[in-house]
Formats: sequence, structure tokens, C-alpha cells
Amino acid sequence: MKSQQYIAHIRESDGAEQSLVDHLKEVQVIAENIGEKIGIPHVTGLAGMLHDMGKFSDEFQNYLREAYANQLNPPKRGSVNHSTAGGKFLMERYHSAFNKISKIYPALIECISNVIFSHHGQLLDMINPEGNSPFIDRMTPTKPIEINSVAERFFHEVCDETYLLEYIKQANNEFIQFIDRTLQKVSSKTEGKALLRKTLALLTKFVFSALIDADRRNSREFEEEVKKSEEIPIEINALFEQFEMELEEQLREKQVRAIPNEITRLRQQMSDHCFTKAALPTGIYTLSIPTGGGKTLASLRFALRHAQLHSKKRIIYIVPFTTIIEQNAEEVRQILRAEDYILEHHSNVILNEVEYDDFDNVSFEKYQQIKKMKIAKDDWDIPIIFTTMVQFLDTFYNGASRNTRRLHNLANTIIIFDEVQTVPIQCISLFNEALNFLKKGCQTTILLCTATQPALQYVKRNIQINGELVENLPEIVKAFKRTEIVPLLKNAGWHTEDLARFVADKLYECGNVLVILNTKKVVKALYDKLVNCNAEIYHLSTAMCPAHRKVIIQEIRQKLKQGEPIICISTQLIEAGVDVSFNSVIRSLAGLDSIAQAAGRCNRNGEVSLREVYVINHAEEKLEKLPTIKQGGECSKYIVSDIEKDPNLFEGNFLSNASLEHYFKMYFTAFETRLDYPIYDLNTSIYDILLGANSQFKSENNNRQPLGMVASFKTAASYFEVIEANTYPILVPYGGGKELINILTGKEMISNFKRFFRKAQQYSVNVFRHEFNKLDRNKLIREVDFGFCKIYVAKENAYSLENGLNIDGEAKLEEYHF
Repeated sequence: MKSQQYIAHIRESDGAEQSLVDHLKEVQVIAENIGEKIGIPHVTGLAGMLHDMGKFSDEFQNYLREAYANQLNPPKRGSVNHSTAGGKFLMERYHSAFNKISKIYPALIECISNVIFSHHGQLLDMINPEGNSPFIDRMTPTKPIEINSVAERFFHEVCDETYLLEYIKQANNEFIQFIDRTLQKVSSKTEGKALLRKTLALLTKFVFSALIDADRRNSREFEEEVKKSEEIPIEINALFEQFEMELEEQLREKQVRAIPNEITRLRQQMSDHCFTKAALPTGIYTLSIPTGGGKTLASLRFALRHAQLHSKKRIIYIVPFTTIIEQNAEEVRQILRAEDYILEHHSNVILNEVEYDDFDNVSFEKYQQIKKMKIAKDDWDIPIIFTTMVQFLDTFYNGASRNTRRLHNLANTIIIFDEVQTVPIQCISLFNEALNFLKKGCQTTILLCTATQPALQYVKRNIQINGELVENLPEIVKAFKRTEIVPLLKNAGWHTEDLARFVADKLYECGNVLVILNTKKVVKALYDKLVNCNAEIYHLSTAMCPAHRKVIIQEIRQKLKQGEPIICISTQLIEAGVDVSFNSVIRSLAGLDSIAQAAGRCNRNGEVSLREVYVINHAEEKLEKLPTIKQGGECSKYIVSDIEKDPNLFEGNFLSNASLEHYFKMYFTAFETRLDYPIYDLNTSIYDILLGANSQFKSENNNRQPLGMVASFKTAASYFEVIEANTYPILVPYGGGKELINILTGKEMISNFKRFFRKAQQYSVNVFRHEFNKLDRNKLIREVDFGFCKIYVAKENAYSLENGLNIDGEAKLEEYHF
């Protein structure tokens, strides 16, 4: 048969055929270019070359043509297995018997084979919880594969066996050299083995990412008739040079406008340190600029210069909260004049989800921009990205191909983690190992930004910090000190009535007060107790939908600006980058990092020389379901006690670098058993079954064909969640939420589901299971069944302007009917 008779795809629009040979060779080249970033072009290229070998079968060719010819009644999608052949061929030819002669590293073959097996799903377990090997089982599918005839056609159409063998040997050399680089400076054989297991697992994920992106990209180019000549490559160094010029101009203007005082001088000094230190080699660095020190632009200054000096391909900001992303991305976009080169990838962005059907009234230029951003969201192939910690961790550990696809674009980049102390406690070890892999294997520079560095170098699965960008940090922290932490801890704790009197006193003394408590219940109780005081009183909690909270925060800012007496009572959500400045702050006992964040809402702009932040222990808070807050508070109490005994300890400052370091050491020690992401159902952890020895799952079944890798890729992914999904979203009748509820409960058609659900996020409140059950028992919610999903909507008496969602049904909103 001639080459063109074997096809990979048939274009839906016009029936044009993409030859299988072209597809395999083009995917190979794209994958090679991806692998080149970390020195493994033949490793990734091998996966690209062999990934669709199974499409050479008569069965698949007939399936593909029948699917196009009978579009109204096509054969079942995936009914013909084409993704097994390439991996099965590699394992049978090169894994064991042949290895004795050629010295091919078995783990290389396992890596490529698993990637090929899984390129339409998720990586398979090498060993699963039952002690079996889904990876080995994949080579003996229920329907036999004519591997010899498929291989014969491959060698006739694509390359001969001699070429393939030489290609595999080159891949083998690259694979071993990559591993040797990561194993440098290992102190013992045990440490070497542990590092090898981690490297093999994460390198397999990188190769998987390269194949998925190469395959999807080539398929899209064929389907959309994208011509290579139409894609103008970005000259990234020149672009970063242009951005740097824009930034420097803006910084000069800011400096001219700034009030000439010590704070202004120190901000400039820290920014200059970041610019100078950009010459440092690839590594992991800390940037511990105090709150209000201008870390966003200082870190950007470092990144733009470092990128030019070290040929980095992109800058990625990882931010814990979408509110911070939106404000930081907009600031950077305006300063750099970089609308087309900045991607926001988080849950509140609607632009990237616009359907092509909506482009009737959009200019061609806007269409191209939207299309470019939509593609960039899939693979992060754009110069500057703002995204969340959830998206970052999902890229490594979620398992879904849409997440893993972008992993390779984390290589040879600069990643800036803002408020890095917010990494969830169960993800600490996994986070650190991702950073180690990026630094050692992928030439990625990492910047850990926060005023409260979490001492990640001191945990068991640690990282090595290569330095701090700011010089004379203790002196700078003292100079930026705008608050004094005043512990007011009682043996019996503070009750709501006592606290209300104290808040009233502080209001009279200071003019406005912010109170931050740990639970919604005590926030509401204090609000109810103070509701008749001589001031405007605001309540903020996660019981309110995001759109409602935004309105309240805007009102608070306006009242503060006008100098009106106000009280704001909030859960810790106000600490998440909300730019407000109160004269007095009262914080319920929590971790030192939370207390530092609360202090950042007091005297934020240095209105006076020093203001007091009071730390109280609330007797009525129930923290059993909030173990990290509870334990953080316990560790903070130790710091308070130590400084009371010795006022010179930790420089006499609760929030000094020395104090915070000691705090985090205690905190991580208390949670030592949780840092590896425990899987209680299996009596193990994600760390162990993915990156560790995985002794829990070993079995005699593995002796059928000894494996170099033991990672349980799919099982680990199935248990991984950055934020535990034990909550239920409830759509509430606040503002635009009413219209959405009317659409849901009426007969109006929803023309664009993606846009609808994105909008609904702004009018939804997440509740825990016990809260959901109570809402259901009280008949305060209604279920709308779409078939593919269920949506729960709140009734009018379940939501109020004062308190948000109320599970007891005591709320009062404007009259509203379903």
C-alpha cells in the first residue's frame, strides 16, 4: 500500500485526509523541540514517533473512514484500540531481552510506553493498590493487536529498524544524562535511590506533557488548516527588553511622584537589589519584602532582567487568590502595555471560554486575540502568565491531560510564587518536589515571595534556598514596622460580650476598627451584638457570594477614605490581598502568618508612626474542623510565651524573620504526618505511591515482568485535590444571581453554558456537607437537574444583605419569588 493510504485524521469541514506518516513525523518534530528545552529531544521525539503506530492497522483505517462516511450513526468512539501498539512494541522489542545486548535503560522504555498507552487519558499505574500492574496488563488487551503487521508497516512507511534503534540509543543517552544531572551531589546510595524514583516519575510526566501538547497541536493545525507561515514566532528576548524599558520608565515616574521619605527610599533600594541580583544563576530564591514594600513590581523587575540574561522563555506568577490575580495582572498589563502577551488563567476569567458561535460581531483582530488566549490557556505558551496555586499543583499532580499538557512550559522559565506560605499543608512535600525538579532538571528559576517565609527548607522533603534577594533584611523589616502586636490572651478566653465592649472602646479611641475572627458563627454573633453601635458596621464572610463581598469592600474603602466611623467584622478572607487600612485591628488567635496578614490591614500606608494590632483568644470559636488554624494558634502561643519570658528573644518582635522561622518549624513538625498528602483509605500517601518507594502496593504479580518504576500515577491523581471537594456551591439570589436563578427555574434557554456557569461563580456560596444537609432539611434550597449536572439554588429567606447565606432561614432580602 502507498503511504497516503494510511490516514491519521479526516478533516470534518471538507473531508481532507491527513496522512499517518505526516502526522507521526510532524508530532515527532514538535515533541523534539519541546524536549530540547531540558536536553531530551530524542526521548520526547520517540514518544511522538511511535504514539499512533496502532493506526497502521486495517481495523483502525476502516474505523476512521466509516466514522466520517456515517456521521449520523458512527462506530463507537474509541472502539478500536490504537494507543496500545506503540508501547507494546517498545516493551516487547527493547525492554528486557534486547536490553542485555543494547544496554537500553529499562525505565526509559517504561516511561515512553506508559506515555503512549495513556496519551488519550491518564498515565497508568505501574503498580496499583491491589498489587497488580495495569501497565503490564495493557500489553495484553482483550482484543489482540496484530503487532507484527503494524510494526512492518511502520518500518516500511516511517523509518527502518536501524534508524529506530539508533534513535532509541540517543534517547537512552539523553535519559541517563538527565538523571545523572539530578543525582549530582547526592551524599548516599539511599538518598540516590530516593531521588532516582522521584526523578523518573516527574520526568515521565514531563514526557507525557510533551506528547499530549505535540499531538493536540498538530491535530489542531490540520483541523483548522493552520499554515506554518502564518505563525510568526515571538522574539522573546526582544519582547522582554521592550517590557523592561516600559517598566523602568514607569518606576522613574513613580519615584518622582512619591513622597520623599525613608519608606520611599527603602522601596527603591529593594527594587534595585532585585534588579542587581537578576544576574544570579538559575535557582530558588526568596524575596521577603515587607507588606507595602512593592514586591509585585520589584519581582517583575528581577524577572524581566533575569529572563534576558539567562534566556528564559516566560514569566509565571502563581498567586493564591483570584482577587489578587486580577488586580496584579491589570497593573502589570497597563505598565508593560502588554495586552496581547499576558494570560490570566483562573476561575473568574470568561474571555477564554467564549464560544466561536459568539464571534459574529467581533473584529478579526479581536477574534485572533481571543483564539490565541484560548489556546494559550491550554498550554501556557505565552510570555507572561498569572495563575493560581491550584492550577500550578494540578499541572503536576491532577493527572487530567488538560492539566498535564502545560507542564513542559514550566521549563526554562521564571516562576514567582506570591504569598507562598499559603501552600496547603497536605501539599507541602509535593510542592517542594515539583520545585526541586524544575530547578535541577528544567533550568527554572523560582522566586518565593512573602513577608512571612514558610521555612520550606526545614521540612523532611525540603528545598534548598539559593539566597535572599533583599540585603539588610532585618533593618528593612524594622524600618517598615507600622504596627505593634499586642497579645491579650485570657486563660478563659474572650467571650462575644467582652469582645463587643472592647471593640466599642477601640472605635471611640481610634475612629475605625477591623475585627478578624476564625469562624462565620462568631463573626455573625459579634455583628449582632454590635449592630446598634454608633458607627456603620459591616460583616464579611464566605457565607456571602463574591459579588456581594466586592460591593461591601468598595463601601468600606469609601468610608475609610472619608474618615467616617466604621466597624468591619470579618473572617480571614479580608487578609487575602484586600487593600484596606484601618486604625485598629483585633485578630483572633491564629498562625503568625495570619496575624502578619491581619497587621497588613492596619496603618497600611503609614498614616501614623505606629498602630496596635490586638491578638485575642476567642472562647466561643469551635476549631475542630479547622485544624490548621487551631494548630497555628497553638504555635503562636508558644512564641508569645517565649517573648514574655525573654523580651529580647527574636529581637523582641513577634513578626521578625527569626520568630517566623521558629514558628514554621514548630508548625510543620506538628503536621509532619500530613505533609506527604496522606491517603487514609490506603494507609499510605500520595508522596509514597508516586514519588517514593511505594512499598505498600508491591506484590508478586509484578514478577511477571520486573519494572524499573513503581509509581502509581493514576491512583495518586485520583486522590489528589488541592482544595478538598467537600463543599457544595449554592447559587444565591443576590444582585445578578436573581436573573440567573430565574433563567434556571424558568423556561428560558441557556445559549452558552460555559459563560452562564462562569457568571454564576460570582453569585455562589460554597457550604460544607453538614451545612448543605441543614439547608436541605429546612427546605431552603432547590435542585435544578440538567442531566449532566445538578445546580442548587437558595430561596429568598436563606440569604440576607447583612449575613449572606443563612442555613436557619432567618434571612431577609428584598421580596423575591421563584
